[in-house]
This record gives sequence, C-alpha cells and structure tokens, in this order.
Amino acid sequence: MPVKTTSPCEPIFDSSHSLEEAFLRLPFYGPNIVSSLPAVPADGTYSETYRNDACGRVVSTIHPEVDTLNKAFNASVRLNGNNKCFGYRPYDYNTKTSKNYFTSLTYNQVNKRKRDLGAGYIHHLTSNPYLTNTEAHQKIVNHLRDWQTYGLQKAGTENIDYEIEKSCSFIISIYAANRYEWFLADLACGAYAITNTALYDNLGSDITKYILELTTSPLVVCSKDKIPILLSLKKQFPDDLKNLISIVCMDPIYTVDQKLIELARQLKVTINDLQQIEELGRKHPMDELPQSPDALYTISFTSGTTGSKPKGAMLSQASSMAAITLLAASEDQAGTKGSSVFVFLPLTHIYERQTSGYGLIGGYYLGFPQLTLDQPRPDTFKNLVEDLRLFKPTYFSIVPRILTKVEALVKNTIKELDEVSRNKVNQIIEWKINEQAKFDGSTGRNDEFDSYEPYSNLRTILGFDNLKWTQTASAPIAPSTLKFLKASLGIGIRQLYGLTELSGAHSISELFEASSSSCGPCGVSTEIKLRSVPEMGYRIEDNMGELLIGGAQVFKGYYYNKEETDKILTKDGWLISGDIAKLDNKGRIYILDRVKNFFKLAQGEYISPEKIETRYLSNNPWLSQCYVYGNSHKSFLVGVLGIEPVKGLKLLKEHCGYTRNMSDSEIMQELNKIENKKKILHYLNKTVDKQISGFERLHNIHIENNPLTVERNIVTPTFKLKRPIAAKFFAKEFNRLYEIERSLLNENSQLVAKL
Repeated sequence: MPVKTTSPCEPIFDSSHSLEEAFLRLPFYGPNIVSSLPAVPADGTYSETYRNDACGRVVSTIHPEVDTLNKAFNASVRLNGNNKCFGYRPYDYNTKTSKNYFTSLTYNQVNKRKRDLGAGYIHHLTSNPYLTNTEAHQKIVNHLRDWQTYGLQKAGTENIDYEIEKSCSFIISIYAANRYEWFLADLACGAYAITNTALYDNLGSDITKYILELTTSPLVVCSKDKIPILLSLKKQFPDDLKNLISIVCMDPIYTVDQKLIELARQLKVTINDLQQIEELGRKHPMDELPQSPDALYTISFTSGTTGSKPKGAMLSQASSMAAITLLAASEDQAGTKGSSVFVFLPLTHIYERQTSGYGLIGGYYLGFPQLTLDQPRPDTFKNLVEDLRLFKPTYFSIVPRILTKVEALVKNTIKELDEVSRNKVNQIIEWKINEQAKFDGSTGRNDEFDSYEPYSNLRTILGFDNLKWTQTASAPIAPSTLKFLKASLGIGIRQLYGLTELSGAHSISELFEASSSSCGPCGVSTEIKLRSVPEMGYRIEDNMGELLIGGAQVFKGYYYNKEETDKILTKDGWLISGDIAKLDNKGRIYILDRVKNFFKLAQGEYISPEKIETRYLSNNPWLSQCYVYGNSHKSFLVGVLGIEPVKGLKLLKEHCGYTRNMSDSEIMQELNKIENKKKILHYLNKTVDKQISGFERLHNIHIENNPLTVERNIVTPTFKLKRPIAAKFFAKEFNRLYEIERSLLNENSQLVAKL
C-alpha cells in the first residue's frame, strides 16, 4: 500500500544557513503549546489537526545536508572529532569482571572504525566461502549495483512489496546486550547502505529463528554468549536458516570455544571477531555509500500483545532522522561539550536507539553498561548504579519500573539518616515539591538547600552528580513518584510518548511540568488529531479520542505483512495509534486508555482495563504491577498485583496489624490471606475512589512479587501486557478468585457474585 505524507515536511533550517550554524543553534525551541489547523470532516468523527506552533509546519530534519543518520553522524564528527564519543569499562576475560573505570574512543576514532567495519562487512560477505545462489545471497553479490540503482533514488511506492525489495539491501542482524560494539555495528551499516535488524536478547530462540528466517539475514554481529544459540538454531533448521553463513563476534576470537568454531565449519558458517572484519576493511577500503532518505534504515521488531509473531516495523532513514530531529530541536544541549549520556535501555528497542542517537548527533559522550557475559542472572539495577557512579552522565533514558526502584532507594537512604538530617532533608523535599507545583517549568532551585550535604548526597549515591535530566516512556508512572524524584534529586524528568512505528517518541513533556502526568505536545516532526470512540465514551467534543499521528516520523509499514500494515495506516498515511488520548488547553497529550482492550461485564457495563490499571498504579507507588481482568459472565473485576516484599511487609504492618519481620515467601503468603486482602483492597480502592466508577473497582486480587514477566511470555520486552496469554496463564488464579473466594468487598460475597 502506498503511504502518502500527511503534510509537506521540511528541514528546520534551510540551505541559507550553514550546517555548522544549524547544529550550533539547537535546540531552537522547548516543548511548546500546539496550534490547530481546521480539518474536521462533516460527520465530526475527527478533531482538528494539531501541530507544534514552534514552526507551524511539519519538520523532517535539521538541515537539508543531513537527511540521513549517517550524514548527521558525519556532521557530528566534523564538529566533535577529538571529543570523547564512546565510553566503556574494559572487560577482563580471565577474571570475568569489568574494570572499575571507563576508557573512551573519540568521534574520529569511531568514524574510522565505522568505515573499516562497513567495508569489511562487504568484502567478507562477497568472499565468503559459503556464499550460494539464493536470492538473499545474490543481494550481497549485487550490493554495489543495486546501491547505484536504488540507493540514491526514492524507492518505489506502487505497492508495499516493491518498496521492501527496492529500498532494502541484504540485512545484517545485531544480537547482544548494550555495548559500544552494538552501536559501531549499526553505524557501519548506515555508512554502506546496509539495512539491519536487532535480535531480542530475552524473547527466546524461537523468536530469534523467526526473525533470521524472515529477514534472510546472512550475517549476525553478536556477543560470544549468543554463538551457541545461533549454531544450535542453524543445526536444527538448516533449510530455514540456509542464508545464515557468517557470525561476527564482538568479543576476541580467542575467547570463543574451539568446539564452536569447528561446529560452525560443519554447518557452513564462518566465525570471525570484529577486529578481523575491521582489518579486512583496512586492507580493502571503500568510499561510503550514501543512501536516499527513503531507503530502509532498520527493521525494528515489535513483540505483539496478542501472542502472535512479532511484526517488523520498516523504519526509513527519513523517519529515523525525523525522530532524532524532534529531540535535537527540543532537548537542552547547553554545555554539550563534555556532556554525556548513559546508554542503559536495550538498543534492541527503538526508544534507546532514538534517544542515544540524538546524543551521538549532538556531540555527547556515550557511556555503555558493564559487560555481564558470565553473569547468569545479573542484578540490573545494582549494575546500573555502579556504572552511573563511575560515569556520572548528564542525562539518560529510563523506564518507570527503574524509576520506582530509584524512588525506593532514595527513601530508604533518607530513613537511615539521623533524625535532625532526616527532618531537614524532608523539609527541603517538601519545599521543592511546593515550589515546583507553583507553575510549569519551576526547578525549585535554592543554593542553600542544594548544598546541604545530606540532601546533595542523595544524588551522589546514585551517580547523579552531573545529571540534569532523565526521561521516561513505555508505561504509566505515578505522578507522585515523578514529583518526589524531581524534588529529592534536583533533576528534571521528561515523559515521552511514541511508538516503534514512529521511530520512537514524537511528544515530550517539560522537565519540571507541574502536573507530572502529560507526555507534552506533539513535536515539530509530527501532527496529530483525535477520532471519537463513542462506544468507550470518548468524544472529540471533550478533547478525547483515539490518537492518530501523521508526519515525517511515520513508518513504511510492516515487513512482508500487508494485512497488519493496512490495519494501522489509513489510506492517506495517518498512523492509528490504538491509544485513547486527551488534549488539554496547552495541547499536551495525556494517554488514558487503549482502544482494543475494552470488554463488557455481565450487567452490560463497558470496562477499559488499561485506564483502571493506570489509576491504581498512579495513586499507589507501592504497586509495581497491576493487571485488571474481567469475565463477561461475571459482574465484578479481579486483578493480579505486583508488590515487592519490602513494600508488602510495610502494608502488612500498617494495614493488617503485623509487627514481626518475615522472609519474602512468608510475606507473599500472608498478603494472599483473605482477611489481609480485604484490608488491602479497602485501602487500595479508597485511593482511587473519586477517579473510577463503582463497577470499575477491584473486588478480589492475587498478589505476587513480580507476576508480569517476559520469561512468562505475558508481557512484551517493553512491558506491554499480552492480555489473552496472561488470561490463560492466570486462569487457575482467576477461577479461585471468582468461584471460591468471590468478591471481598461485601459481607455476602456470594450474592455479589450472582448479580
């Protein structure tokens, strides 16, 4: 299906400005209110179309000379050549630990290695002894010919399959946890007109096999711990994975077991390390192969919430550059020289590729996590804090579940202070919360308070010494958590909203927004409108409805999946988000609900579970997870709650009369006793009393420490709930809640169950 741009897209700065001037003038605006451009059909189904009023138009890139990611990186190299680019903790393969310091590569060094690696890719594959005459391998043979034909031209748009074939080279897969070599492998692809994809680190070998087969990927760049997985798949499915002929290891070749290298030969797969491929590129140098903005940059697979195979979102150079332009245009770059970003969230997902990509284009120093190759179950949060204390970034991206851990650590630290210091710190935090609430944008800065050592130490224990802001996305978070962290740590926190299909975020809130619950207005690279969903009670007359997004960030479609593409893209190119949003009088976006997930109870009431889950989570920071379930044959809702043991013990002591300490397993056992669940439910429902209707309250609950996990296959890697699969997984628990325990909100629970 051809995808039309919803409105003309232009660079922020035209060619009358030099490229260097354009970069130095960023950011050119902060998050801003949006203006509306009337576009209401006669039937009133759609709202007006809104754009950010900083430009009054939809923006595609920073400057005409940087319409692809590789061109933008090369411009950054010219501006920041001798500055630090990548930072990492050297890994000792003998002791299997990372050093307690960061070493770095400059922008010039990264650029040189990028070119060596990219040229090495091509020489290595074209001379690979296992190259065959399959269609996928012929793309390798014909890469230079096809680049000359299609790489500098706009890809065909007559139908989606043609567009895939002609805007896509052979596909290199990247398979590893975050490390600088991941980004280097990505940059090398962009420099030599090679499309890439990322394999999930935590979704299981069946998804790895599915993506490799679908993309016919001939080469995987990976960490050494992934080699056994890849060879096992190749051995089990030789026909399905016949195109896989090369593994390039990010770790030195001497660390790879010789038995694996021998097995690879038997399976007709070469194994080399990154340094060997770079050496090939040095011996056989090539000029870079510039791409058209319409060329396919990456295929980012999104794990579906219905349990189906993941869909590969085709992201062009143009849409990816527009996503980075959004951040470059709006996020603070003051003091970029010497400023740094920590690349924490998985690069497998587009959120981190967008936000760290912005840092790379902006000249930041990018730090990467310590390697955990030999840690079977690494403590992610502990390792993060350890890395941050060493690296001390200016900003980094995060998700709500990590922010709640930060909140818990800060509060525990305050509790351990002596009484005088504790009271003083709490007074400072309360003062800052009040100051920040007075108007949007207030930092609540006070030199006397900020220099008070017990308060400033709250930043130090986390490695936040130099942190100006962090940003969160992917799930709801309690406004109270954001307000507390802004005040206790003296940092700004942005909330972002976006989709993989938009190359990441397209809206961004202010650092010290008083409400702490919006995702900000749409940025300069998109435009938005609402569509009424009357069956759910959302109407554009109330500034509420399903959010549709147009503009430069919208993706091409799903890789060889026209059926799903047609479901999410309108004929005129608008992306149907599936999210219910509300716009306030400043044009800020508030995500309220999901369209697909509503259902009816026995008495005919419509239920929107995501809205209810958000209310419970937002009003109860002690809740780490919430899953609301309803049965159309029942008259009330039940739920699965995630409560960490420390917070669970506090609940038992404060609301259930307990005085003794217990083990984690005992805490969970006590929380699930009916008499305790009644008290917890009473407290829980009281916190949302004025925000949800009576029929939306939870009547019974099942409690675990961490019930919703990727390992159970009931949430996606970005922690979106797979409701159909979750319903089957917890079927036994739901049967107990409905049929045995029944409603716990009334004395006569059997009567309630029959209503």
